[in-house]
Amino acid sequence: MATPKKQKLENGNAGIPPMVTGGTVSWERHGAPFFSMGEGTLRVPMQMHQAHRQKLCQALRARGLEGDAVVLLQGGEELSVYDTDTNWDFKQESNFQYLFGVKEPGCFAALRVRDAHGVLCIPRMEKMYEAWCGPVKPPAWFAKAYGVEAAHVDELSEVLEKLGAKELLVLQGDPNRDSGLQLAEPSFQGKEKFKVSTQGSQILWDEINECRAVKDDDELKVLQWVNDVSSSAHVETMRRMRGGQREHLAEATFKYQAALRGCFRVGYNCICGSGRRNAILHYGHAAEPNSEKVAPDSLRLLDMGAEYHGYSADVTCTFPVSGRFSVPQKVVYEAVWDAVQAVEHKLRPGVSYKDMHRLSQRVLLERMVAAGLFVGSVDEMMSAGLMFHFMPHGLGHQLGLDVHDVGGYAPGSFRKDDPSIKENLRCGRELKENMVITVEPGFYFIDYLIEEALASSKGKFINKEKLYEFWPSVGGVRIEDDVVITAEGCRVLTCVPRTVAEIEAVMGGAEWQVSSACCRSYTAE
Repeated sequence: MATPKKQKLENGNAGIPPMVTGGTVSWERHGAPFFSMGEGTLRVPMQMHQAHRQKLCQALRARGLEGDAVVLLQGGEELSVYDTDTNWDFKQESNFQYLFGVKEPGCFAALRVRDAHGVLCIPRMEKMYEAWCGPVKPPAWFAKAYGVEAAHVDELSEVLEKLGAKELLVLQGDPNRDSGLQLAEPSFQGKEKFKVSTQGSQILWDEINECRAVKDDDELKVLQWVNDVSSSAHVETMRRMRGGQREHLAEATFKYQAALRGCFRVGYNCICGSGRRNAILHYGHAAEPNSEKVAPDSLRLLDMGAEYHGYSADVTCTFPVSGRFSVPQKVVYEAVWDAVQAVEHKLRPGVSYKDMHRLSQRVLLERMVAAGLFVGSVDEMMSAGLMFHFMPHGLGHQLGLDVHDVGGYAPGSFRKDDPSIKENLRCGRELKENMVITVEPGFYFIDYLIEEALASSKGKFINKEKLYEFWPSVGGVRIEDDVVITAEGCRVLTCVPRTVAEIEAVMGGAEWQVSSACCRSYTAE
């Protein structure tokens, strides 16, 4: 009697089941791989990353890098929690994610510039890995899943030789313009056989930043998805907030609502302030962990964004816990909303975001003069830098695979180049079509900054009586939209209640439908 053949576990065309942790790769009926988090979540085609590789190599060739140049990238590593045998939550290095979409740690990748041929090198796992972490996936699975040739990391030197690499391009240009940090140069066995091009690596750094700054259609779909998820989660969170709760209930509610929709990560630490703590710009860190009790008459400032396939939303809502704005709260909120509207009506390709930052400051000053908080000439206040004391951050930043995404300044430009802007402006360039940016003006009552202003010549602009009326009851207001630049203006990806009437209605139980139909679009004035 013939011995029956062993049945293979099958999933798509790869012949091996993917791991389900950290996202899943599946296959369309025609064989094309895609990322999703299951039924009802967005399918992201892996072909998107192939298009990114083509886009980058085309840009590099346009800069004169052809022939034997090969881009070498090192993916993220799993890191132990200090000296323990547990690991920090793994997140793929963003440039590696952009070009290959690989979820697994410990990988390298090579990309030949002349034809955008990519090779992914994966760690070689021992059989015991299966017992602890699941199936050992061979190179064939990675090739099918990610649409590239695949080999093992210990074969990287041979892979580079087969690609004809005479010089390597690595991500070793200028530091990251937000953090000031640089990626470590890739290290591998046999590296001494290859020359790393310093000039070529600077060009690579500039061009990959520029590629990432302008999104393609697939990326815009992901960013719309994370905004839809984030908007729904924000609305559900708003409805559940009450006085007497601890601030972190907002964080827990948002994360739960986002996870229900397939977004198991957030793009940054959730900022869940209330009352005067709204004036702490990056509240919610380890030393200030969203832990205080919420006063029933306070404003809440919730800055939270869901992440999917590495792409993050960044959305801030400010609303009254009681469901109704007090007079000072309404005055400040509507001033900030007017600044948002003024900027969004002006956005289009070619507009300088530095000018938009200044526009938001001017609108806020004008509204506060009208409210009686400031007195005097708005032009003089602008020249004196008064708004730094009430909005010490920039208007916004690029958004994508990093919440403060690359490309906020054109190659060769830096924030420090314009001393007239004291605030931490993360985007200071002319905008291009399909850039995605945040618009997030705010107005805050930060103790030491106000005291500095009062003690200086700027104190003459501040009505102290009004100041002491607004200071304790407002704390701070920020409104943050995620916006894509279109050919003639912009489209807002975020869909949450924004006007005072909308917020009070939703807090009172009115329905709010998150859909593309509710996203605002503008043709620039």
